[in-house]
Amino acid sequence: MQTPRHPRPTACSLPHLLSVDSTATSSTHATQRRQLTLDEIDRVLVSDATSRRQGTTHYVLEVYTPSASPRDFDAACSKLYDDGRTPAYCVEKSLPDFDNLRRALYTASHLAHTYASCEFCKEMILYIDSGDKRFGSGVFRVLVGRDKIKRSLQQFMDDVLDMLEHFASTEAELRHDSLKQVEKVLSRT
Repeated sequence: MQTPRHPRPTACSLPHLLSVDSTATSSTHATQRRQLTLDEIDRVLVSDATSRRQGTTHYVLEVYTPSASPRDFDAACSKLYDDGRTPAYCVEKSLPDFDNLRRALYTASHLAHTYASCEFCKEMILYIDSGDKRFGSGVFRVLVGRDKIKRSLQQFMDDVLDMLEHFASTEAELRHDSLKQVEKVLSRT
């Protein structure tokens, strides 16, 4: 069982990471779109693959917020977290999406600086260089099965979010394309 992530510091000035549909309380019941920031995310869980479309397995990313309210819930997600919470919303992603995120984070970290990389970029490059780069290969999927792949994807998401959280709390502001790459994977569109 994995422990919940600690709430992220709110003093950081971070770009928007996730977009969420939230229903307005006005009489028109209009749906407005707002952005979740990194400090509003409590946990991201990778659920079992539930659907296959055109031969591609999709995994569900369940995004939990510390104070999820019933109007933020995605009706399509009915799973409960360990403490009884339901996810604020869910996003389906395929293995190539995770592989693309890994490559994009690596590229963004390499291209962010002209001469010397910052600590965040050094850590990201080291992590990606030393990590399991094969969770998208067909042979790897057949040999290890869905549970191992799910655990590998969960570990990858936890590590990336932990690095973003750590460096967001130690630096005044992260201005890297890495945040945009994570946003793409976790976006609902």
